Amino acid sequence: MTSISKFIGVGALTTLVSYSTYLLALQILAPMLAYICALIASFIIQIGMMAPFVFKAKLTIRNAATAALIYAGYSTIFAVLMWFALKLDVPPVLAPFIVIIIASPLHFLAGKKWIHNPADDIRM
Repeated sequence: MTSISKFIGVGALTTLVSYSTYLLALQILAPMLAYICALIASFIIQIGMMAPFVFKAKLTIRNAATAALIYAGYSTIFAVLMWFALKLDVPPVLAPFIVIIIASPLHFLAGKKWIHNPADDIRM
């Protein structure tokens, strides 16, 4: 399995868990608090799975912190692109899909550059 397909799988898992967490939390919390719970859940998945599963790098404190920063950057880029898409009158139902198509490759490339360690690929 390539790192790109693993990245897509982790992204799908993150989306599923995040949205499910949001819907569950929404039953007892205000929408923004439910969104924060969902964002925390997605950060945990990204931090825990990005380095070891997608990029075959050891999960270290440094890699975990790097994954968290990359995901925070992705979340920020996502929000800005969503805002632009909606300002350009992209239908709200389609806007997230367009943003994912643009933002996800940037997220993958950032992870490949700052998390992946080619030395971890060498097996004795």
